[in-house]
Amino acid sequence: MWGAVFVGGLAEASLGGLRLVGRVRRFFPPVVCGTVIVVIGLALGQVAVRLSIGAGRVIDLAFALGVVATVLTLQLGAREVLGGILARGAIFVSIWVVGLGLGSVAGEVEWSLVASRPWLAWPQLFPYGGPGFGWEFPLAAVLVVLAAYLGSMVESLGDYAATCEVAGVAYRERHMNRGILAEGLGSAFASVLGALPCTSYTQNIGIIATTRVASRFVVQIAAGVLLLYGLCPKFGALLVAMPRPVLGGVFVLICGSIVVAGLRLLGQGADGGLGERQALIAGTTLVLALAAPVVVERVLGPEWLAARPAALSLVLGNSVVLAVLVGVTLQVLLGPDRPLDRRG
Repeated sequence: MWGAVFVGGLAEASLGGLRLVGRVRRFFPPVVCGTVIVVIGLALGQVAVRLSIGAGRVIDLAFALGVVATVLTLQLGAREVLGGILARGAIFVSIWVVGLGLGSVAGEVEWSLVASRPWLAWPQLFPYGGPGFGWEFPLAAVLVVLAAYLGSMVESLGDYAATCEVAGVAYRERHMNRGILAEGLGSAFASVLGALPCTSYTQNIGIIATTRVASRFVVQIAAGVLLLYGLCPKFGALLVAMPRPVLGGVFVLICGSIVVAGLRLLGQGADGGLGERQALIAGTTLVLALAAPVVVERVLGPEWLAARPAALSLVLGNSVVLAVLVGVTLQVLLGPDRPLDRRG
C-alpha cells in the first residue's frame, strides 16, 4: 500500500512539474468547469444532508439548524461588528458555539475522547516500513493506486476551476500544473509519515465563497494551525467529539455556495449565457453524473461495484469524475465553435 502510494505521488508530481497537465486546459471551457462545479456541490450536498439528519433524532436536526441559523445571523447582522471579523468567521464561531457550547449542555460532546488523547505526539517516519525495509512495489498495487490518483487529479482540476471562480481569478494552466505538482509531492511525503495521500478538499471552496477570504497568507496561517492540530491530539479530538450534525449544517451552507459558483460560471457561455451547444453539454453531463452512480448502486448493488476494477469502479461510482469525463467528451465531440449555438 505505502510503496504504491509513494510511487503514485511521484508520478503525479512529475505530471505537474513537467507541465503536462496544463495541456488539457482547452478541454475545460466555462461550460464544462461550471457543470463540474455544480455536480461537486450537489454531490457533497447529499453528504451534508445525511450528516445533518444524523441518527434521525430531533436534537440532531436542531444542531444542524442551529449552525445554519448562527452562520446566517452573523453574516447578515454582524458585518459591522468588530470590523466584520464575526461575519467573516461565522462558520468558525458557529462550530464552537453550537458544537462545543450547546453540545456540551445537551450532553452530546464526547469529552472522554478528548481526555483520552495526549497533549503532544510527534509524527513517526516510516511507521509502516520504507523503501528497502518493508515496502514492496508490486505492479498490480501500483496500477490500482495510479487509477485512484488519476481520478483524484480529474476531480482536482474541477476543484481548481471552482476555487478560481469563487476567488475571482482567471483559471490558467499554471494553476493546474502547480496544483497537481503540490498534491503529488504532498502524497509522496504523506506516505513517509504513514498518512493518507493528499488531494484537493472540495469543501474548502465553499469556505472561500462563504467567508469571501481567498488570501494565500490566510491559508498559510491556517496550515500552520493544522500542523499544531497534528502535534496536539487533544485539539484534533475536539472536532471528532462534537455532534456530527454540526458539521452537516456547515456543509449545507458550503455546498450551496459551491453550486452558486458553478451556476455563475455557466453563465459565462456564449453571448453571456448558455447557447444550445452549451446547454446540451451541461444538461447531459448533469443528468448522467448525478443519476448514473445512483442507478448503478441500486440496480447492480455496491458489491458488484466493489468487485470491478478500480478504474471502472471510480468512473461509475463517483459523480465528480463522471462529470469531468462526460463533459470533456461532449466538448470534444461537439467542438468549440459549432453552428448549433447560432441557430434559432
